[in-house]
Amino acid sequence: MRNRIAITLVLIAGIFAVGCQRGPLPPSQAEQILQGEHKLRKMAERTDINSRISGSFFLFVGDITGEVKTSVSVKFAWEMNDGTYAISSLPLEKIRVKLDEKATTPTIKFRWVRWDRPRSAAQVQTLMDYYVSYAVVTVRESDWPIQVNLPLNSR
Repeated sequence: MRNRIAITLVLIAGIFAVGCQRGPLPPSQAEQILQGEHKLRKMAERTDINSRISGSFFLFVGDITGEVKTSVSVKFAWEMNDGTYAISSLPLEKIRVKLDEKATTPTIKFRWVRWDRPRSAAQVQTLMDYYVSYAVVTVRESDWPIQVNLPLNSR
């Protein structure tokens, strides 16, 4: 009985020691591309209208349904960590703006989630779609014009 307890304690201590020796995980391919602040070259707003219609009929009875969805996205060119520029887009609701009068060049910084299953980073837009939670654009207030169109402003 004492031998079993001793063997069990040795096994638990060995597993604990091996677990403690692991260093931090190496950065994923997504992390290597997305980390840091990146210079922005151009930004443009884009509105997409997606419509869908479907129907089914049986003899004289039928049903037709349809929907129209409008989504606004932001398309931008940003400098990657290897010095090349990529063109990507994110939905407007994933863009946050930080006004900083000291900013000489507009920058973008991504906040992403780490996925357990590695995804291919061959297409940068795939990273935007699956990894990026939101992006922070840092810009001077003079470079970000105010365009607030509320119902109260149109009177």
